[in-house]
Amino acid sequence: MFRTILAGGAAVAAPTAAVAQVEAVDEIVVLGTREQGYRATVAPQTNKSDTPIKETPYSVQVVTRELIRDRGITTIGEALRYVPGFSPQVGFGATNDRFYIRGFITPYNLKNGLRRSAYAPDEQLQNVEQVEVLKGSASALYGRFEPGGVVNFVTKKPLDEPFAEMSALYGSFDQLRLTGDFSVPISGTVGLRVNVSHDDRDGFRDFTFSRDIFIAPVVQWKPSDATSVTLEGEYARKRGYFDRGFANDPLFLEAPRKRQFGEADARYTNRGGVASLFVDHRFSDALSGRVAFGYSDFTKDSYYYAFGFPPVSRADPAGPKVNRRTSQAYDRQTDLTAQAELYARFTNGAVEHKALVGVEYGYDHWRFDVRNPPFGVNIPIDFDNPVYGQRADPTVLVSDGAWNSDSTAVYAQDEMKLGNWRLLVGGRYDWNELRNRDYLASTGEEATKRGAFSPRAGLTWTPARALSLYGSWARSFRAQVDVGRLRDGSLPKPLIGESWEVGAKAELFGGRLTPTLALFDITRRNAAVSDPVDFDLVIQIGKSRSRGIEVEVPAALTPQWRLIANYTYLDAKILEDSFAAPGARLVNAPRQSASLWTTYDFAGSLKGASAGFGVQHIGSRAGNTDNSILLPAYTRVDANLAYAFDAGFGPLRAQLNILNLFDKFYYDSGGAFIPLYPGAPRTVTASLSYRFGGSR
Repeated sequence: MFRTILAGGAAVAAPTAAVAQVEAVDEIVVLGTREQGYRATVAPQTNKSDTPIKETPYSVQVVTRELIRDRGITTIGEALRYVPGFSPQVGFGATNDRFYIRGFITPYNLKNGLRRSAYAPDEQLQNVEQVEVLKGSASALYGRFEPGGVVNFVTKKPLDEPFAEMSALYGSFDQLRLTGDFSVPISGTVGLRVNVSHDDRDGFRDFTFSRDIFIAPVVQWKPSDATSVTLEGEYARKRGYFDRGFANDPLFLEAPRKRQFGEADARYTNRGGVASLFVDHRFSDALSGRVAFGYSDFTKDSYYYAFGFPPVSRADPAGPKVNRRTSQAYDRQTDLTAQAELYARFTNGAVEHKALVGVEYGYDHWRFDVRNPPFGVNIPIDFDNPVYGQRADPTVLVSDGAWNSDSTAVYAQDEMKLGNWRLLVGGRYDWNELRNRDYLASTGEEATKRGAFSPRAGLTWTPARALSLYGSWARSFRAQVDVGRLRDGSLPKPLIGESWEVGAKAELFGGRLTPTLALFDITRRNAAVSDPVDFDLVIQIGKSRSRGIEVEVPAALTPQWRLIANYTYLDAKILEDSFAAPGARLVNAPRQSASLWTTYDFAGSLKGASAGFGVQHIGSRAGNTDNSILLPAYTRVDANLAYAFDAGFGPLRAQLNILNLFDKFYYDSGGAFIPLYPGAPRTVTASLSYRFGGSR
């Protein structure tokens, strides 16, 4: 009997190679239905293969569209809260969401398998079909990544039938969010889908607000069953208050969460777009290929109040002052990735092969300048009773430069299957050309050339259909041109990572319970972290290690009751360093974390109604490199109610969401480059959506 994979948007977005041939096993799996709960059986973009997740030799989690809808969330940061090993992180100036995976920050993400920076862009959830998280070193396939893992955002594609969904949301802090999702088949071979959103909100902290618009069109042409051409675009513009949060000093842990130490005129404007092209073609049942091209261009204009060094003056112990200076900065970041890949399926004796070869060219170019007031100008403000209204114009150009990384790579992978065994081997070689230009000093024009081989290998044994045991090893490489300069103005050394992982994956009770257990050990050398003397610079720690245990349990207990639960134990610390003492904990890496989300659909007279409940626990974390700040543990509870009904002119869905139900005070962030940000208080939103046309 054949295994039929109806993977909703995941299958539509997969490379042609990933659906060129189905595998003969004796079960049928249908994705994107209530009965499957919060799990996906394949992650074709992240793996570059249609091999089931259960048979891959590393940990992969998928945030499905069903979980996104059931939780009723609207941001990337919230979407990832129920992924094991995930720690929330607020981006620079609170302008976007970032995160740590297994104790390591993720400065780069993937969108439809193409690499892009996480610094300037504000990733939107509106056009995302699902989120795939590949744990461990991804460098063998994707190049210059951290060893903790990588996140891939899979976007929505045109549907075969006309479809539209419009929604309006209103909630705490005067948030008004309007969204639209429209899909139209233009002809028998061409489809168009457009997602739009507008979000206008104030913040829970003094002076804060954000206003953003987003539009993402997709055109897909399928001239034959063997060929598809997909052209995607995005445009985003976001304005808001540039919030530097709390500074790197334990005193700030005593501040009320709404207190602002900047002035009311701090601002940022992010704008930019993404363009990508994917051409997939199946030459035969055994051979297929893909050509992909992606380009992004984002700018960030910002005016903000940076903390001084030190951030607090205690000349008067009874009245501490916060040292500040104004800064005006401009950043422009452009990313390009071009790939060509071939996929082959063949049999050599009793061994079945899924082989991949590819070549890639890419660059990351970052242009920036910063202006501050004249040296020595300080505009202190009282910590306990701030009085606003001070200003010092940033008239002196203190930084003017560019960080450029150009890369060429070749890579290959082979998945070999013999009976109940699967062996995966692969590797990638990157040639990097780096420039760290300082236009003020007229230095950095000469290129620094670096290269590295990133291999990986994994073995999976499936002794029974319901159980897989696996082990894997991988090495990663990342040239750190984009993290800042050392005190002497030079580039940090390349970051080298090595990861080991063993685990077990199961499908129990007919696939309704699919737990995953993973044990991992990751070491990382030459990591760059913020300089405790000057946040504008970095230092390098000698060697750090993250090891731990992750458990994830997606379950569909009944057709009406589904849940996802996870637990992570993480021991992430510095092993060798010239600054921090060995044994110091890595920032924003809790030893213990756990979460559970569950949704129940009512029946009978309450048919159409559902209730959701979630709880997340994040243990205590180091807030800075030298561990002088410890962020306390917290447990946050979320809940919602939803009701889907037919109003006579189409299906409507009303939903009430409450985040931080018990108004817990907590810190959502604390990291190597980011000060401390308090988490949001109780937040209530109500939304109404109207859908017509074909199934989403």
